[in-house]
Amino acid sequence: CVFFFFKQKTAYEIAQRLVGSEMCIRDRVSTQSTWDSIFTGIMTSKSQPTPATPQSSSVVGKLKNMLCGGTAGTTSILLLYPVETLKTRVQMKSEAGAAKMSAFGTIKEIYKAEGIKSFYMGLSAALARQMLFASIRIGLFYNITDYLKQKNGKKTLSLLETAASSLAAGGSAILTVMPFDVIFVRMQAENSLPKEQRRGYTGLGNALMRISKEEGVSSLWKGSTPAVARAMALNFGMLVPYEKCKALLAPSIGYNNTNYIISSGIAGFGASICCLPFDNAKVKLQKQVKGPDGKLPYKGLIDCMGKCFKKEGFFGYWAGFWPFYSFLFPQTVVILLMNDFLRIKLGISKIQPTL
Repeated sequence: CVFFFFKQKTAYEIAQRLVGSEMCIRDRVSTQSTWDSIFTGIMTSKSQPTPATPQSSSVVGKLKNMLCGGTAGTTSILLLYPVETLKTRVQMKSEAGAAKMSAFGTIKEIYKAEGIKSFYMGLSAALARQMLFASIRIGLFYNITDYLKQKNGKKTLSLLETAASSLAAGGSAILTVMPFDVIFVRMQAENSLPKEQRRGYTGLGNALMRISKEEGVSSLWKGSTPAVARAMALNFGMLVPYEKCKALLAPSIGYNNTNYIISSGIAGFGASICCLPFDNAKVKLQKQVKGPDGKLPYKGLIDCMGKCFKKEGFFGYWAGFWPFYSFLFPQTVVILLMNDFLRIKLGISKIQPTL
């Protein structure tokens, strides 16, 4: 999927140069493989296409949207999980007041002290979380936007409608997957805690049972307020700019490789800026343990962000930005491009601007 998006020349462009007539071009293109025909006719058109009618009105279509989002999300985790671990560790060093928080220095420290396996701690929880999370936040987003288009007889939606759809999908998604989110944050942070504070979870099932028994079921939703804020900011910062940029760039450069890379890169940067402060607060709240006095360091989101400002300064909200962006940028590219590809491959929709 990603390979075809990065191709420098499409089959259509090659055929157009080699063959001089429109009739020959059609004959040439018709002999291409299924993969080339999809990207030739849909993904790389040089003129702005007419928005297609969504095909996800049926239950099967809605489930396909969810499947596309979940598949794209889990693929990104499998490829980029070590960077997510690095981001979490840098945030923890910032909280501890460490003087050196460079990404490369942290990589060396983790590898030297804990080995390569530490970069994949909590992967099982992350995959379970991402499969549900991406299925809902991306699949539900397109289900909502497709529904609004069909209900109102529109081919495109307003900025307000698209933004509301992204916020609703993001908030709903994180509330569903919060238990997995809590577990994978704790497992990522495990080796960086003092030995007496380590929980020693052996896996996803063990963590679910122990947290429920030792801390209560409600602890599985610990840090839900910043998590909801983060998920809504992430969905807004990722999906709205992506769809808007595609539509704005289409008249000048068409729906092609350059369009998708630029749009997804802008979406990744916007999502990083919007959601990293909430991500930092979420990590701190989810991994906190009681001190000698039996009290937790933070009472809630506002208290956490206030203490963060006093201890780390204003830019402490964006601690670990470059590791976070280095994770979110390729993740955004993989998720958005693969999701678009799968939606087309499964016949849900053709390329179309959401805005």
